[in-house]
Amino acid sequence: MSGQIPEQTPTVTLTIDGKTISVPKGTTVYHAAQQLGIEVPIFCYQDRMPPFAACRVCLIEVEKMAKLQTACSLEATEGMVVKTQTTMAVEGRKAVLEFLLINHPLDCPICDRGGECPLQDQALKFGPGESRFCEEKRHFKKAVSLGPVLKLDRERCIACARCTRFGEIIAGDHALEFIDRGYRTEVGTPGGKPVESKFIGNTIAICPVGALTSEVYRFRARPWDNDTTESTCALCPVGCSQLLDSRDGQIMRTRAQENKAVNDIWLCDKGWFGYEYTEHPDRLTTPLIRRGDKLEPATWEEALSLIATQMQSAKSGGKIAAFGGNSLTVEENFLLQSLFREGLKCNNIDHRIGMSSPSMAQEAIPPGMSMSIGDCEQLSYAILIGLDLTEEFPVIWLRLKQAILRGAVVIFLGHFAPEIASQLHKTRLHAPGKELEEIQTLISEVQELAKSGNKGALFVGRQYLNSPNRRNILTELHKLTQAVPNLSLNVMEGEKNSMGARLAGVHPEWEPLGAKLEKTGMNALAVLEESANKGWEFLYAVGCNPAAYTPKELWNRASKNLKFLVVQDLFLTETAKEADVVLPTLSFYEKEGSFISIEGRVQKLRPGKFIPQNIYSDEEIFTLLAQKMHIPLSIHPLFLEALQKPFIPLDRDAITTEPPFTAAETKEEGLKATFAKYLFDHDELMLHDPHLIQLAKEPRVRIHPSEGKKRGIDNGDLVRLRRGEKTIAAQVALDDKVALQTLVLPLVFPKVPVWELGADLLNGFAIEIQRDS
Repeated sequence: MSGQIPEQTPTVTLTIDGKTISVPKGTTVYHAAQQLGIEVPIFCYQDRMPPFAACRVCLIEVEKMAKLQTACSLEATEGMVVKTQTTMAVEGRKAVLEFLLINHPLDCPICDRGGECPLQDQALKFGPGESRFCEEKRHFKKAVSLGPVLKLDRERCIACARCTRFGEIIAGDHALEFIDRGYRTEVGTPGGKPVESKFIGNTIAICPVGALTSEVYRFRARPWDNDTTESTCALCPVGCSQLLDSRDGQIMRTRAQENKAVNDIWLCDKGWFGYEYTEHPDRLTTPLIRRGDKLEPATWEEALSLIATQMQSAKSGGKIAAFGGNSLTVEENFLLQSLFREGLKCNNIDHRIGMSSPSMAQEAIPPGMSMSIGDCEQLSYAILIGLDLTEEFPVIWLRLKQAILRGAVVIFLGHFAPEIASQLHKTRLHAPGKELEEIQTLISEVQELAKSGNKGALFVGRQYLNSPNRRNILTELHKLTQAVPNLSLNVMEGEKNSMGARLAGVHPEWEPLGAKLEKTGMNALAVLEESANKGWEFLYAVGCNPAAYTPKELWNRASKNLKFLVVQDLFLTETAKEADVVLPTLSFYEKEGSFISIEGRVQKLRPGKFIPQNIYSDEEIFTLLAQKMHIPLSIHPLFLEALQKPFIPLDRDAITTEPPFTAAETKEEGLKATFAKYLFDHDELMLHDPHLIQLAKEPRVRIHPSEGKKRGIDNGDLVRLRRGEKTIAAQVALDDKVALQTLVLPLVFPKVPVWELGADLLNGFAIEIQRDS
């Protein structure tokens, strides 16, 4: 008997190949056989989706049943007697495999799935050995592109439906579908258009025959040629577990590593394909020093000596600052703040470049989840409050979708509907500025959903957080969680390793581990404004690009009055082009260290590729600079100890006891602005990923069709947006998923320079729109 079953769990006892086992009621024969170590072949079955029984390769014989049965879909019953190795079962499986191979091209030597192909393995182990079929096989044009990252070899497809069912059941995006019928059945996309999905890489991973392959990895390596490294995806705050496959020191592909507490077996497409930038020819390879009007190559000794001299010189005046941290490991963040805070007595340190940067008083509750990502699947209800989940925390959607399949009620309220709206119970839209009113309406709904002790969660995102009323909003939501049992509040805010940067103290008001500073520093915006108005001595920008996230007029004045600028990055960004010294550094894929996810989980990063010659990691650069300035620099043992356990968010009860502040609602005429962040945007890394960048859509500002009609604006028109004396031009999209009186501005697209409308953009400001003549 296999395992101990809790007494309260209804069980059934059956016999498989002479072995008796008791399993929970509802268990399939396939899973029962697995527990006994009995192998039954499968193709269409995938254990994250309900049984489908399309391929019939899992045939077994069951006493008192006249025909062979499919083990993956047959529920075990009391007294059932199953035989997997009878002549009828074995010959049945051979016949199915022979049938599957009739038109399969047997092109294993050139197939990317060769060496890790279930069909190859099963044909060898359970197949007939030879085929009676001698007619000409079907031939198709090879290979069909289904989008920038996905190729389809139609000859290989066995119509198992794993890929189409993934889109229907797991992702909810219906990205792939079967077209035609009978022997003409093949995988296609709705309307024959390029595939629309943020998760299509997962279909490549679960395809059992190599019909779906990666445009990025195709023909680059064989699995036995690859060296595999366990690491963490650091491209968003979810922190999915990831495998890096490299050959001769170059990353060939990235894959999901199973981690049921975080990403299960999935990644978003950034995780699957977002590594090509590491080998881009534009990558910085040597330090640069400004000589006259030009940046010219220099040695590390020259560059570091010059920086150290300038830092020491600026120290006496106090006008010294460091920006960045989201692109660093936790350990590197600690060293960065220690270099400036302990070595230079400077608290002007901020990681929130291009992000909202409220003060502690305005923030109310820090970012982070108070539940684990894996527990999202067990929720009975969830409220997405101004959070576009698939764009900012994509894999968390895949976990929440499983809760929906189990009957969970999920409601969205915000300024514009997310792409997952069709999967949700209810979507309620409102204009920016109405958040507190909506929360009052929400309270009774949550109390009703929470009856019988149901487990629920509030997920609040940028549409509500990026508000002048943020403190009030979070205070009210916190009160709700105190009044309703089993309800968590999750503040979904961040970029890459911003949680790690915050914990390490790269913040003008926090020391490492969340201790409040007695003497606070200036945030990034305040530093730039001070530089623009009164001048500044020294600015160190690490893995960030403030020139791209600041109004040009402000940046131009600030940089003109800035005595010395150092940029440490992968590429020659807008900021780097104006620097006095530029230092090349390593990417996340080339580093060892820690990453802290939005749920506070400490994950490990490990280098998965060859380290470029003559390039140091950020940690090595900080250490070398400290040595030149005779500053002792090391990571405090208490901090290293803290990294051995999950990061616990600060005491929320204490934070929300201060009196809330309510900003007055603007009475200005015009639409109210809100901002949208996209998974596929035009940031520096995306622009250097040749396949991934093709997934980014052309940026548009969005308004409701009725708002366009009032103003004589049609879909695709070039419009001018005005906020006071500030204007920008953009193309418009009419979208009925946008609330009335609302204008949605896309972030991180140079074609729509939203920062020209203001330095610290909060939702709700009035904006005028008119056709550009």
